[in-house]
Amino acid sequence: MKSLITGLTIVLGFILALLWMPPSSHASSDPVQCSDFSDRGHLNVLTINLLFSEIRQRETRLERVVDFIEAQADADEPVDLVLLQEVVGGSLSGTTNTALELKSLLSERGLHYNLSYRLANGLPGALTVGNAILSRCEIVFTLSKTLPIVTEEPFDGFEIPLRRKVIMSRISVPDFGKINVYNTHLCAFCDPQEERLEQAEVLMRFIRNVERRIGWDGNPIILGGDFNTNLNIEAEIPVYDLITNEGFIDSYAVANQCTSCCSEDEGLDGCTFAVSGNPFTGASEDPIRIDYIFARGVMDLDILSSQVVFKEDPNWVSDHSGVLTRIRFD
Repeated sequence: MKSLITGLTIVLGFILALLWMPPSSHASSDPVQCSDFSDRGHLNVLTINLLFSEIRQRETRLERVVDFIEAQADADEPVDLVLLQEVVGGSLSGTTNTALELKSLLSERGLHYNLSYRLANGLPGALTVGNAILSRCEIVFTLSKTLPIVTEEPFDGFEIPLRRKVIMSRISVPDFGKINVYNTHLCAFCDPQEERLEQAEVLMRFIRNVERRIGWDGNPIILGGDFNTNLNIEAEIPVYDLITNEGFIDSYAVANQCTSCCSEDEGLDGCTFAVSGNPFTGASEDPIRIDYIFARGVMDLDILSSQVVFKEDPNWVSDHSGVLTRIRFD
């Protein structure tokens, strides 16, 4: 979050071009890899903000993500969906695209994922930032929506208009049906009661419109990402309430029977940003919970477990920790 722009003076010379470039996307869908769902009856969903501004240790950080996903597969709990925010690419970042890079690294270990990606801000070939979804299941199609542009103030003297995005991939789960998976990243350095709430309203309207147009059949909807919403701050609660009032379940809160899930009263196990000891955040940052996985459906949803991952040495992969949720569909 607050490390989003750290070290990115390289961005400033490109910022106007970044905003008005045409959309860019990547998509791939290979034969179904998640046929084991019928044996498990649940999906494992991971969300992680990859911290686009840190370049020197990027390869090491991605290898740690791959190590984690491989360990999950070895334990017969494969990560079926990976929701990625701050996916970076271009010559200034030293990689074509971190989502493509992660997909390739996983493939080298025999872990095959389909990919959908949508650019949020970017000058193709130089620097791009966007959202991506990696799926072990077939991706049927992908849609996206640009959220209201907000001029954010990441550091003194600079006001930068930034695009935020929501991406939706419809996946096909063997012996079950279709599931719509949404991944988003709301503004960080903005007014939570006006600008961030407006983005959340557009997000919810997009979801309603998509579900209506495709004839929602009651199958589950998964919504995850970096919402930059801290429930310990009263002004930020309306964004959360807007989402839960639409019938979405906060998977971590339900699984761990907590509310803010990151406070002195409830403990810090649920914190996802600036967790103590994280080398990618400033020493003055307080730990907060701003990354969520929500789920909704007419049928019963059983949140089997939800935990914060990448939260201790030597497993840091970003200024954010990840959230891993196991959802059973009855």
